[in-house]
Parts: sequence; structure tokens; C-alpha cells
Amino acid sequence: MLTSLREKKKRRTRADILAAAADLIEREGYRNANMRDIAAAADVAYQTLYNYFPSKARIALALLGRSTEDVEVSPDDEADVVGTLLSLADSLAQRVVAGDREVWREVIVEAIRNDQTPVVRCLDPTLGERFAGLLGAAQQHGHLDAYLDTDAMASVIESLLGSALLAWATSGEHGQEAIESLPGNIELVLKPYQRSAG
Repeated sequence: MLTSLREKKKRRTRADILAAAADLIEREGYRNANMRDIAAAADVAYQTLYNYFPSKARIALALLGRSTEDVEVSPDDEADVVGTLLSLADSLAQRVVAGDREVWREVIVEAIRNDQTPVVRCLDPTLGERFAGLLGAAQQHGHLDAYLDTDAMASVIESLLGSALLAWATSGEHGQEAIESLPGNIELVLKPYQRSAG
């Protein structure tokens, strides 16, 4: 299927807006960057910017999502898929905490306002499916019991990740402890379903 010129122009405009916003936020800080300046930096009309992104938090959301797009893990037959799942959750958390707390706070508010739960799906709308897929692969490889409900466990892991990020965003220095304990907490909920090797 060929992409229309109009669709290509929309994608290019969206990419230009995100690039301009990322540059402006890096230079000015998230709090000081405003929608008018972002529109000017992207060389688009102010109203055009709102056609793409209804708020600065939505721009931040898109930037966060873009920053985690390359966090891709896929186990092969020999891989420890539980370890792969832990790596995915930890990598996503590390990408968020490498940024600005204030941005994540606004993203959380925006996600709640638009009824996007769990909040971590802001980073990747397919996150639950990715976790469930990894858990299914772990079952196929004999790492997890066959009776484990992979969708339910994926939701639990999303909740753990969301809770850790929420603690980081709202708890100042103590929030880092929540991020550091995330892999251990995921291992803890998976432990009753893990099969011993051999």
C-alpha cells in the first residue's frame, strides 16, 4: 500500500514538531518551554501544533514513547525469557528516570485525565502484549508453569512498573529505591510460577 503525500506530510510535520520540542525542552527546560515557542521552532502555525498535540504533556508523552521505541527484546529458544522480561521492564524504567521528573508527573496526570490505565502504557501501548508474549514464551520454554494466566501476570507486572515510576516521580530521592527494587519485585511475583531447570 502506497502512503499518500498528505500522510507523508503529516508524519514529517509530527516529526518536526517532536524534534523542535525535544530541542527546546533540552535547552529551556520542560517548565519554560511553551506551546507557542514549540510551534515557532517547528515552523508550524500555533493552531496546527494543537491539531497534532492538544497539550505540552501530550508532546512529552510522545517524546517518552519515542525514547523507548528501541527497547526491544525477543527471546530465542536458548534465552532465559524471565530474565528478558526483567530486562525490558528495567530498561523502560531507566529510560524514564533518565529524564525530567516533572515531565513524568505531567504525563501521569495527562494519562489519568484521558483514562489510560495502566499509566505505563503511555510509554508503549503494546506493553501488556509484550509482557504477555514474553511470559508465554517462558511457559513454552518450561521456565514458568503452564497454568499461569499470562495476561493477568502481564497486568501485575505493568502495575509494578507503574507503581515504581509513580514513586520515583512523587517521592524525590526515595523514589530511586522503588526503581532499584523493581526487578526484585517482579521476580517475587513470578517465583511461585517458576520451574526449576533440569
